Amino acid sequence: MDRLHGVALVSILFNFTGATAQVWYTTMSWIWHGARKYYYRSIRTGSCVTKEYIGTGLRAERCADADAQQCRERQAEADAWRQARADMEALDAQIQAWWDAGSTLVNASLTAAGYYQHARGAWRKRALPRGDAQAHGEGRPG
Repeated sequence: MDRLHGVALVSILFNFTGATAQVWYTTMSWIWHGARKYYYRSIRTGSCVTKEYIGTGLRAERCADADAQQCRERQAEADAWRQARADMEALDAQIQAWWDAGSTLVNASLTAAGYYQHARGAWRKRALPRGDAQAHGEGRPG
């Protein structure tokens, strides 16, 4: 009877704008057939996953070590990418806060100066009522 020995399943979670993708992969796959163990490597081609037979003995041990090293390198690269993304998101949040504060200040200044924003677009000077324009000497002469 075949038995599965030494299989480690690792889950990696990636977040993309609210969606969570879960990826499972085998880091090391030693399969026992009777008293002997054999090393297999999982390979994904498109949506299909196939097992590649590597062998037994010293060659298989070296391939398993190399696969484990590649896995650690990919994990370190993914961790560095996640840290860089977190740093950029923090900077983006700070810039957005500054932009919002500046926009509020500009809106308040223009409103105080007698402007209004037409249909959330261009700022326009509010016209004075006819009686107020003549009282301030801004009307037409005569």
